[in-house]
Amino acid sequence: MTSAATKKSAVKSRSPETRNRILDAAEAMFVERGYFGTSLRDITSEANLQVALSYYHFGSKENLFKAVIERRAEDNAQGLELALEEALALDAEPEKALQAILRAFLHPVVERTLNGGEGWKNYIRLMAQLAHVPQQESYIAPVATYYDAIVARFIEALRTRFPSMDAEDVHWAFYFYQAAITHVLAESGLIDRQSGGLCRARDLNKIVDKMSLFFSAGFLSLCPQEQAE
Repeated sequence: MTSAATKKSAVKSRSPETRNRILDAAEAMFVERGYFGTSLRDITSEANLQVALSYYHFGSKENLFKAVIERRAEDNAQGLELALEEALALDAEPEKALQAILRAFLHPVVERTLNGGEGWKNYIRLMAQLAHVPQQESYIAPVATYYDAIVARFIEALRTRFPSMDAEDVHWAFYFYQAAITHVLAESGLIDRQSGGLCRARDLNKIVDKMSLFFSAGFLSLCPQEQAE
């Protein structure tokens, strides 16, 4: 290889395109094998790149994992923010208003899963998996940085809409809703087997409708009766 060609190859290996190839491969590998089951060599092999390029762009596996979280986080959080604003702008009775708020927390994520391509599908599944990771783990720190504020906005919206609902109950109810969402987004096929094929885990749009109805009833059961009327 000539000197000019060598220099061109070196520049290309340091390009944003190479960085994104590593991030794409890491996103897919971390979903498939988890953080501790995936090595930098696994990732760069998947990306058909030298492992040294991963060190060049990210330094460590933890830094790479954080970069995977951060790459789509702002866009994802903004989608949730916009959906919440639209839900709050609705002039609806309490039950419908509640359903709109709950739907706003799930529908934008489902849309990205269904229509955002393989990268977004992997990212959303990864975010769901991280909800089950001990939250003191340093490698998932960007989750709190990018998402805790928007989660707090949803919880505050519920408390504002239903001021007589106990603050502790709001947090518990929303936590139960988040837990159900993380299970649904895994698309494990459990419902397919248990229902004998009557229900399908991949029918995410149908799940959005049914979950918002189901959980709104749960939220309202914790409110004084006059709030549900």
